[in-house]
Amino acid sequence: MYSFSSRARYSEVDEAGNLNLVSMMNYLQDCCLFHADSLGVGPDYQKSHHCLWVVTGWQIMIDQYPKMFEPIIVETIPYQFSGYLGWRNVLIRDGQGKCLVRANSSWVYLSTDTWKPVRPEKAEIDAYGTEGRIQMEYAPRKIKLPENMADSGCIPVTGYLIDTNHHVNNLKYIELGRSLIDDNFPVKELRAEYKKQAKPGDIFYPKTGRLAGWNYVSMENESGKPYFVMALK
Repeated sequence: MYSFSSRARYSEVDEAGNLNLVSMMNYLQDCCLFHADSLGVGPDYQKSHHCLWVVTGWQIMIDQYPKMFEPIIVETIPYQFSGYLGWRNVLIRDGQGKCLVRANSSWVYLSTDTWKPVRPEKAEIDAYGTEGRIQMEYAPRKIKLPENMADSGCIPVTGYLIDTNHHVNNLKYIELGRSLIDDNFPVKELRAEYKKQAKPGDIFYPKTGRLAGWNYVSMENESGKPYFVMALK
């Protein structure tokens, strides 16, 4: 397990003074990257080996949003590796250790020469190690979209959305998707599935829908193939 401590900053909270959704996910993502870097298998190592871990899915269950200036502890637990795939939990606790946010994430190891999955070296997997996964209700990896999703215009992929891996950052999808639906409700559970990398020059044709208390967003290309699918409850 790896952990780091922080505080919910003013720049990260919403109008109610709670840590906003995207800032929360930044903590989850950063914890995973900090962990890799602390083991010597972070971005520099991956760049020298022409490989990188890419997130393919998130399931996040929010019991309570951290408040502005509240001390928080973010921790991550890798619990399984299989072939070129990996899974890890990430948690956010308050200063007394109470669990506020529980997350499950899935990852794929890619060659940056071919952008195809490859097996990581045994030394890298051994560096992470594994522990038992946390207790939570684990959702299926695939998100089933409702029928009759509504078109929501188009969004060009610009440099603002691109990260150091030269594709749209996974949290930018969340930010865009959240802006397309009614944002007045507090999200208690999020599921995200990343299907295809988007790069500058691509165009998103988003669709939105609602079913049984869930809000859905699908970011698609002009042929209807999704780059990204999200469900919020």
